[in-house]
Amino acid sequence: MKKTISIDHLARIEGNGSLIATIDGQVVTEVKFLINEGPRLIERLAVGKTPEEDVSLAPRICAICTLSHKNAVIRAMENALEIKVPPKITLLRELMHLGEFIESHSLHLYYLALPDYVGFPNAIAMASRFPFEVKIALEMKQFGNHIMKVLSGRFIHGENPVIGGFGRYPTKEELMFIKARAIQFMPFVHKTTELFCSLPYPDIPEEETIFACCEPGNGQYGLWGDEILVSTGEKIYRDDYPKLTNEFLVPHSTAKRSRYQGRTYTVGAQARINLLGERLKGEAEKMFRRFYNDRWKRNPLFQNPAQAIEIMYCFERIPEVIDEIFKYPQDPGIVSYTIKNGKGTGLVEAPRGLLIHHYEIKDGRITYADIITPTAQNADEIERYCLLAAQKLLEQGKEELIKDRLELIVRAFDPCVSCSAHLVEVRKIEENDWPKKLEQIRATNPIIIGLGSLGHGDDEAGLLVVTHLKRNGYVEAYWEEEVIDDETFWTKAEDHPIIFVDVLNFGAEAGKVTLIPLNHLLWNTSLTHRLMPTLLAWLTPEMIKKSYFLGIQPASLKANHLSSPVFEAIKKIVNGLKK
Repeated sequence: MKKTISIDHLARIEGNGSLIATIDGQVVTEVKFLINEGPRLIERLAVGKTPEEDVSLAPRICAICTLSHKNAVIRAMENALEIKVPPKITLLRELMHLGEFIESHSLHLYYLALPDYVGFPNAIAMASRFPFEVKIALEMKQFGNHIMKVLSGRFIHGENPVIGGFGRYPTKEELMFIKARAIQFMPFVHKTTELFCSLPYPDIPEEETIFACCEPGNGQYGLWGDEILVSTGEKIYRDDYPKLTNEFLVPHSTAKRSRYQGRTYTVGAQARINLLGERLKGEAEKMFRRFYNDRWKRNPLFQNPAQAIEIMYCFERIPEVIDEIFKYPQDPGIVSYTIKNGKGTGLVEAPRGLLIHHYEIKDGRITYADIITPTAQNADEIERYCLLAAQKLLEQGKEELIKDRLELIVRAFDPCVSCSAHLVEVRKIEENDWPKKLEQIRATNPIIIGLGSLGHGDDEAGLLVVTHLKRNGYVEAYWEEEVIDDETFWTKAEDHPIIFVDVLNFGAEAGKVTLIPLNHLLWNTSLTHRLMPTLLAWLTPEMIKKSYFLGIQPASLKANHLSSPVFEAIKKIVNGLKK
């Protein structure tokens, strides 16, 4: 019998993607990694623009990897226009690139990946048990943002880096602060690397693959170069990049795919560590030699510890770069150029992997543009590893683990869907048959907890539901203030599903009701709701998995009286629970 496992919204990735696995008997016949956003149009928009215009335009493909795109397009234009910049400019570009790596890797590791391994749906829920880790991530992210702002002019889409140089150079004081802060961070960097290199990564899936990254040259670890290094031993010159990427289309995705010699391949931190790890120095080298093993070559989940080692590399490299910058006290002017025709390719390592920008210029205008992003290259690899995992778990009789494992794999690749499509799509919760669902849950004797604020109109709806239930003899109904610090209650609650009741703005008509898993609410950042940290602190991962949220769309949260639609919704909920 054929059936499908569908993940309609992949939580905790950048952008909007989904996954579908098709199972026929004991065979996984297909896995599709769907990019659900419109196709990118930046390449077409670039045609007819000047090189300077495109340096501002092209990074708009993504607000997450903006400086990687900035560096790539600048390198491509300078190669096409035969511009050579002084060493100080190259060093400053490297510094801002390191800032983006710190910001991106810390966000992914702590906020997107770690909750999977400690049993929480997101970092907010995780914060009550792991406040130190969440604080480290936030401070690292802020530090990376600070570096980007100083060098590029602002956190996102900065315009300070230009072809041939910078509009403004950082002061000595600004650079000294960055250096000192990087050194101060090292104890936390050690903790980060220890944590992510020591996590118990599952051994499904594991299979050999091909890796590709930039060849920095001179036997160095680095984040850009003029050649692509492939784990087969081949080196590909920058302008010959199609020998690696071989882009093609699939009907279920708006992003192109890539295969090298007919085989899927991996780009990203795992590729860089596998191909360049022996070149690391200092503390990053020690961590590499301590934790690295052959599983890093086969298991995509080791993207996570690879990123952690790269965070250490970045923090160690920052003081070195700044010391080298200080060797050039004079700020060079922007390098001018006279050539109006040419072809050029820029290769850089974005946090998620190899990023390629290629342009052709005639009479000072762009006639052709090609941008190949890391996620587009990884997409086929994601599908392959998901299929391998699903098939292995199915053979072991562990079908119930497939969905969670597939999400774990996709998140490990840290896909940036935005690079290959548009950035944001706002969705409303679909209406559901909540009375029927509520009846099914009621058979399991759920505990009802009403949330809200008395005397605040619609915002007291959850409390009023509990009030009416109490009057009707429903024993397991409580106001939130009754249970927040009651240890005996939470011990008892471990054996029952919990339904939290409150108003929820999910974009529907006033009085509409939705009943959703609590996980859904915690994952979905487009929904507005406050769930008190004091409540979350008592919820174990297992309790979260079996808990629900019963939300009522308010008419207004500003009025001091209960609206008629919300009052009618309260009556329906109470009737449904007391049957």
